[in-house]
Amino acid sequence: MEKYDALSASAYYDEVVSGNTEATYYLLKKRLERALSKVYDMHGFGLSDDFEDTIDEFFLYLYDRNLSIQDKRTFFSWTVATYRHFLINSAKKEMRKKALMEQVCLSPKGEECGLSNETMVLFLASAIAYADQRFTPRNRFVFYRMLLSFLDHSKAIPQAAMAQALDMTPVTYRVSTKRQKDRFLEYILMQESGATLDLDDDHGLMRDRIVDAFERLYELLMEYYDKSLEAIPNAQAIQSLRMDYSNDDGMMHEGLPMYGYVSNMDISILYPKIKRYLAVSG
Repeated sequence: MEKYDALSASAYYDEVVSGNTEATYYLLKKRLERALSKVYDMHGFGLSDDFEDTIDEFFLYLYDRNLSIQDKRTFFSWTVATYRHFLINSAKKEMRKKALMEQVCLSPKGEECGLSNETMVLFLASAIAYADQRFTPRNRFVFYRMLLSFLDHSKAIPQAAMAQALDMTPVTYRVSTKRQKDRFLEYILMQESGATLDLDDDHGLMRDRIVDAFERLYELLMEYYDKSLEAIPNAQAIQSLRMDYSNDDGMMHEGLPMYGYVSNMDISILYPKIKRYLAVSG
């Protein structure tokens, strides 16, 4: 890593734009750590994430952008300023999320939330369809694997192996999963606060299909997972990984043990539990 110590701001910019994740991670974790830490101390209040977590998120944030600055020599100062804006925007998003959470119930008993079983099924189905409509192909794949891991953790491929198959670092995979969790929870809470998710025709049909066959949710998610896999360039590497980890029952996805609901689709239990799962950081 010492090779990055002497790089100029311009050289770092070239490395980041070229997709050098090692150089980018070193920039944030070592080269600019002190400056970024000071920014966090000034603007990180109101965030539930600690400094290290925000750096992991910011690392992925940089790769979601097409970086373009007028003078590469200002890349260090640009990075620090961009991190400050990132923290401010993250704090605003967290405040909106907390405001939504105050309007809804996360009780383990569905009936205490004041929602009928039919409404909970509709909200969950709509949120899944809306996520499928909004997410990029890779994020869609991560999303379905996250849900499958929630429903049945017994078929779990190690996260580090899956990240490698996706050409992601374990950190970027973890942060990406957290982002999809946050967005999916937001889609659920939006409906609970009275909003309607704007689904196109195809995803309206998808929502209706999930509602009509909710007792087969795991099977449906596996079908959508297969479709999402076909849409990403890493499909062959992931299929090989699945074969490496397969057993008599099959091994399809990765994730930490959560609830294991594959054999129990009781919406009055599942709905509040998945909301609690989504609300947990990490």
